[in-house]
Amino acid sequence: MRRLFLIATTGCIALGLVATTALSALAETSATRQSSGDAALRNTSTYDVEAQAAFISQGSAIGASSAELAAVRADVAEEESLPDYTQVVDNDTGGRFSAPGWQERSDGSGVGVGQVSHGGSYVGSGSTGQPAHFKVRIPTTNDYTVYAWWPAFSGSSEAARFGIDTAAGRRWTSVDQTRDGGIWIKLGTYAMKKGERTIQLSAGESVADAVAVVRGDVAMPPEDGTSTASSREATYSASSVSDPTPHDVVRVARRWMSTPYKWGTCTSSLMSCTCETKKTYRRFGYTLGMGETSQWRYNDGARRVRHKYNLRRGDEVFFKEHGPYNGITHVAVYSGNNNVVHASVYYGKVVESEMKWINGYYGAKRYRLN
Repeated sequence: MRRLFLIATTGCIALGLVATTALSALAETSATRQSSGDAALRNTSTYDVEAQAAFISQGSAIGASSAELAAVRADVAEEESLPDYTQVVDNDTGGRFSAPGWQERSDGSGVGVGQVSHGGSYVGSGSTGQPAHFKVRIPTTNDYTVYAWWPAFSGSSEAARFGIDTAAGRRWTSVDQTRDGGIWIKLGTYAMKKGERTIQLSAGESVADAVAVVRGDVAMPPEDGTSTASSREATYSASSVSDPTPHDVVRVARRWMSTPYKWGTCTSSLMSCTCETKKTYRRFGYTLGMGETSQWRYNDGARRVRHKYNLRRGDEVFFKEHGPYNGITHVAVYSGNNNVVHASVYYGKVVESEMKWINGYYGAKRYRLN
């Protein structure tokens, strides 16, 4: 059974139950840290108190049984056993892109960064008109992660609508194209049937550059040509290091994807959630500890982000999965469009997934990069 259907099933079961304890063997923090909390912030009116949702929190797997975790990981392993498959369709891809009435434009960068096909030219719609279509080939019936790329500027739609042809029909998702541009942004993971499928982008001041489909529900995006080496420990290009951006933070975080999870461990081959953030922000001059609460309290001059709707790429996000009056249990890197990169107990490795499946948003930190 595909993981997407498993989530729906376990979610329905959970609606009839109240999760009262966490699996101590799977918790991201010890019982001592879970009970500590940050009273000063907890008592402020700006604290975003979320209702404890009736689903398995995919950070520290709060409420999950060992059988449920085994089923999820077996499903992911099954997908990983298949050959890698990625297809990128750009607005210049012959026979696979159409946008009647849309106008060709340029973001001023010339050819794509790192000689990738996207970047440089793109097309834009007016306030009305026909939708743009990206045609993709799905080689096997599976779960596929869909990414989109659009230019990094603020002159387009705040609610561009992508329609993805899935096994259950067309599914729509909206993105804010005034932000998050210039990097692959995850639209979501969808069960898709074998054959030719369409990803549609509605008009309405939208811009179309490229989409990508990658087999697997926790798959990495395509390479964007910005790194100088394949090693996960490698630094980035000189220009990236001397003038880093939030794009670079996300790219560094994504380089750890698929690294197996192990609580309290911080190596290149095994890591906990705090290790993933520690290694990511180290590239930008920050020396974080290995505790969730210590990373929150680290005196680094970072800006605190109270509300999750104000998040920006590269922010470090903190969660209290046991509720607002308990300790911080999970940390992650915000990657745009309500997704985070994090070392997940639920998946057993570093993944990029939707933040809504991690319970108890507490706050975030925005580190200065210059």
